[in-house]
Parts: sequence; C-alpha cells; structure tokens
Amino acid sequence: MKQHEKRTYIGGHRVVYKIKPKKRTYTRWDRIIAVAMIPLVLAGLYAAVVQEPIQYEDKTVIVQEGDTLWGIAKDAVGEKVDVRQSIREIITENNLDGANIHPGMTLKVRAIKEAK
Repeated sequence: MKQHEKRTYIGGHRVVYKIKPKKRTYTRWDRIIAVAMIPLVLAGLYAAVVQEPIQYEDKTVIVQEGDTLWGIAKDAVGEKVDVRQSIREIITENNLDGANIHPGMTLKVRAIKEAK
C-alpha cells in the first residue's frame, strides 16, 4: 500500500482512495518569543529612562577604629551605586595610596543626598 492511498472493501470489491497528504505546518517559536519579548524590553527601557537622577552631596568622614574604606563607601552610597566606584572616587579625591586608612584621618566622601 502506498503512503497516500486508503484501501477498503465495499460490497466485496476492493476500492482504493487517493488521499492528499496533509501540509505540514511549523510553529515559528523564534518569532513568537521575539514578539513576546517586546513588551518586556520596552518596560525595562521605560524604567531606566524614568528613574530619577541620584543627588549627591560632599561629606567629611573622620575614620574611626575598625573602619574600612569599603564600609565607609557603602554607608555613603548604599545599594544604589556600585561600592567599588565609590571607593575609587574616595581614593582619588583624598590622594590615598591604595585602600590604607588609619583612625583619625579625615576623608572627603561623595554621598547620596538623603531625602528630607
């Protein structure tokens, strides 16, 4: 029996029907995913553009026993800014050699302005 034939018996006689093969349809998942991603990308762009700029203020910090540059920078910028960038700015602004600080040192720190 060929692929596109159907055989049956009607009244004792053999009958062969020719069947059209079904056209195979493919789901284009790549296009579906791309179209579904458009709203997500647009929402991310909107959130990035609408975000308010961060307001900074200059503060003076006196280093206490047990303070680290990382801790001082993290207190100044919190979670909104990369602490490593803040450390680089403190080192540059205060002309430090590396991250070595000592109790009693006075450091200029660029901190995020607190909401009033």
